[in-house]
Amino acid sequence: MKKIRNIVAAGALTLAMGITSLTVFAAAKYDSPQEALAGVTGKTMEEIAEERYVEGKTYGEIAAEADKLDEFKEELFEQKKEIIEERVAEGGLSREYADEYLERIEDNQATCFGSGERGRGMMGGLRFGGGRGR
Repeated sequence: MKKIRNIVAAGALTLAMGITSLTVFAAAKYDSPQEALAGVTGKTMEEIAEERYVEGKTYGEIAAEADKLDEFKEELFEQKKEIIEERVAEGGLSREYADEYLERIEDNQATCFGSGERGRGMMGGLRFGGGRGR
């Protein structure tokens, strides 16, 4: 009887760990907009950097040219959502304010065609780039 209980407990623990890992994998796949763009377009980071800085294109323009703007926007949303959720968990941002930010991001992305102004943030200093020029 004790052996069966241990097997059931181990199975339940394995199942719980599996479900938790799926939640983690649902999070953003990439750490930066450039990585996300490379991932969704299949371009290298070097190709993207050249288009961005030599040709003066925005990440959105590069994604739109590759017909991947929607996928790129979805990935950026996941990246920003992760950062906002971290701020809520740390206590630096209220749940209500976080929900407002997420709603604003979704609204802005709905009308985004990828040709926005480079280097101009929209979210009031939430530091989505982590202060590293992203």
